Amino acid sequence: MLAVAPARSPAPAPGNAQRPHVSGREALTRMAWVAVFGFLLFGNWEWLQTPFYDNDGLSLTTVVWYRLHCTAVDVLILIACVAATGLLVRNLGWLQHPQPRHLAILALLGTSYTGLSEQINVSIRGSWAYSSLMPVVPGTSVGVVPLAQWLVLPALAVWLASRHRG
Repeated sequence: MLAVAPARSPAPAPGNAQRPHVSGREALTRMAWVAVFGFLLFGNWEWLQTPFYDNDGLSLTTVVWYRLHCTAVDVLILIACVAATGLLVRNLGWLQHPQPRHLAILALLGTSYTGLSEQINVSIRGSWAYSSLMPVVPGTSVGVVPLAQWLVLPALAVWLASRHRG
């Protein structure tokens, strides 16, 4: 009698590894941890970059309010960029095991938004101003410090969240 080997499903094509199944609850939990780590990271960055902004004539209360407000907005932008990355790669589970391409998309989205926002708020609206310490991208009025923030912190928040087991 001949034995029949069980049928195997074909191996995924290279670069097309199967996506791990992630429930909506798991994705939201991971995103919540990104927000928590994002708040801690962006909040500290906001305080560290204070000398790069013109705060002359502002009360301490106003400066504190601006830093808290900016931190909260940064976290909202971070979550929007994380969600947009998931939509672009069509994988809500990317936060479980982030790959370099995911982090590159995240950085591109965050720095693009920030560059546009800084240009509008510094040059057009005059919502805030830089101090003489802020280096700017040549040919623009966009500060280097906020761009560096969005190149580094989102990836770090995602990395910390992907390793958190809570």
